[in-house]
Parts: sequence; structure tokens; C-alpha cells
Amino acid sequence: MKPIRALMLCTGNSARSIMAEAIGNNYLFDYIQFKSAGSNPIGEINPYCLLTLEKMSVSTNGLESKSWNKFSETNSWKPEIIVTLCSNAGSEPCPIWLEDIPKIKWDLEDPSIHKDSHSLSMKGFSDLFVILSLRFNYIKDYLKSAEFEAFKIKNSQLEKFKKRENRIDLISNLFLEAVNNNE
Repeated sequence: MKPIRALMLCTGNSARSIMAEAIGNNYLFDYIQFKSAGSNPIGEINPYCLLTLEKMSVSTNGLESKSWNKFSETNSWKPEIIVTLCSNAGSEPCPIWLEDIPKIKWDLEDPSIHKDSHSLSMKGFSDLFVILSLRFNYIKDYLKSAEFEAFKIKNSQLEKFKKRENRIDLISNLFLEAVNNNE
């Protein structure tokens, strides 16, 4: 089964969305592939983001700060779920090619606000790492649970699960539940 493509989105694509992409892909989900982008990307990844990911042994290979327009190109990776990680990205109008895609808001505090303090910056990024990890753990645990297996089998749910739009709905709901179960 082809994985659902989830776009982790924040305005600058330098911290929150980059970290979410890296952690999400580190979990090696069978059903979800993660990329990140920004509506107004800074063009570089926050060094504290990279430092935190490396400290936690999460691969930073392939990470880059990029515009959501990169995914509008013909034959490019097309998202099927969008998770906004900052209030700015959640309230900005999306380009027309993103309008019909389910959007989930994960309003997370910007860890890069403490620019003048190494210790506060590291704490902010470490806290963000924990929050994102808890949310992805919730999603991964559910996808491995007996409840999920029963869902797929019960009343021919496996056939329903094979339909891509039903998997997108399920994964979208898991992103929402991850917020509610980890706050």
C-alpha cells in the first residue's frame, strides 16, 4: 500500500515543520510519509533544530527549508494531509492547489523565539521534540494496536481501508487525536 503523504507546514520552514518531518520519518510509519514546507520559507534550518535532532539521534539527511510551491510542480510529491504547526500557517490562505486537502492544526510554540539565549533555545527545541515525539508515538501506537487491526478486519473494514480516501480520513483523525491525547 502506498503511504499517505503528510505535509508538515509552518511559515518559515526552519524549525517546527522541519523537526516534525524528521521525527515523523524517523518513526518509519508504514502508512505515512512526511515532508515539510513553508509559506514564506527562511531558506535555512535553525541550527538549534539540527542540534536537537542530532542529539536525539534523528537523521537530518535530506532536510531543507523550502516553499510549499515546490510541491505544485508537475510530477512532484503531492500532499494528501496538511498539518500546520504554527498559528500563522493555520490562518494563511493556502494556494488553490492545496485547498481541498484536509488540514489539521497543531499550534505549537515557536522554539526559536529565544535567539539571545543558548540554554533557553535548547530547552525550547528539546520541549518541541518531546511534544512532537509524544504525538507521533500516539499515532504509531494506534497503528500497531489490536484495536486498529480489529478496525481493519471488522465488517470488511479491510476493503474500506484499502480505499485511499478512507485511509486519509483515518490518518487525519489520528493527527487530531494525537493533540487531544498529549496535552
